Amino acid sequence: MDQTFFLAANSGDGFYSLYDAFPGKPHFLHIIKGGPGTGKSGFMRRIRREAQKRGLDTVSVLCSGDPDSLDGLLVPALGQAWVDGTAPHVREPRLFGADSDYVNLGRFCSLPLRERDRERALALNRAYKERYTAAYRHLSAAEALERAEQLPDAAVMQEEEARVWKILDAYPDRAGGLCIREKRFLSAITCRGILELKDTVNLLCKQHYYMRGGSSVLEQAAAWAEKKTARILLCPRPLNPRQLEAVLLPELGIAFLLSPAPLPVPSGERLLSREALSRAVTELREAKALHDKLEAVYRPYMDFAALTKYTEEYAEKLFG
Repeated sequence: MDQTFFLAANSGDGFYSLYDAFPGKPHFLHIIKGGPGTGKSGFMRRIRREAQKRGLDTVSVLCSGDPDSLDGLLVPALGQAWVDGTAPHVREPRLFGADSDYVNLGRFCSLPLRERDRERALALNRAYKERYTAAYRHLSAAEALERAEQLPDAAVMQEEEARVWKILDAYPDRAGGLCIREKRFLSAITCRGILELKDTVNLLCKQHYYMRGGSSVLEQAAAWAEKKTARILLCPRPLNPRQLEAVLLPELGIAFLLSPAPLPVPSGERLLSREALSRAVTELREAKALHDKLEAVYRPYMDFAALTKYTEEYAEKLFG
């Protein structure tokens, strides 16, 4: 079983990261370092493939900008995780050797770049960041327009909270102990548009309850669920991570999901918000194309044969 999440969002506030809390105790974290195109995603995919061949469950973390790229991996049975520790989600060990270490894939890249390639890399990197700046400007506009349109209905909220209480009341209270609350994104605004990881919800929860009343109803559901389960997954909205779009209770097999009230005719604000989102996705798509070109600059400098040999030996040692 492979659970798939995002740990970051392209939001109205810019890049929003949950990477600092990954993978959580007691797992040991391997922080992968290396420049563009040095094989960080492929390295994790190989480990995931070997784990799955042995019937082990995995948790995959997709890149919020390019969901075809893997930015993190957890193999719970091994108690180990791997993460791309480069910008924008830079990670460093809290205590080297005790809870984390490094995997340096930059060693397979013969540097420095030649002058012509150096100038091209600098130009591409600058243009790539400019596209993200433009994308965040559009996302900020979309979030502001959406916020202006939100009008909470007290009667609906009261009705939905009563519904949540009735659903959870059917489950017995658990016998004490800590309740672990984890944050994971189930959707992201990416170069491929708005991507929702519906398979993950279906994998973890068989019963789905779509709630009106906005994020506050989901927050109340999470608060009441602490008496019923030892693990709660809080899933923020990518455009506005201060709000929730889902609360998953895997032990109970139930999910509370945000159900936005549809409007018969889109309002002016909503149309403008959709246009801003569309422009943001266009910028992210252009950023992805620029990053692909940046990776291509580094490719001739990579010793892929040595990288493959290292990856195979690493996986063999890991799984014995």
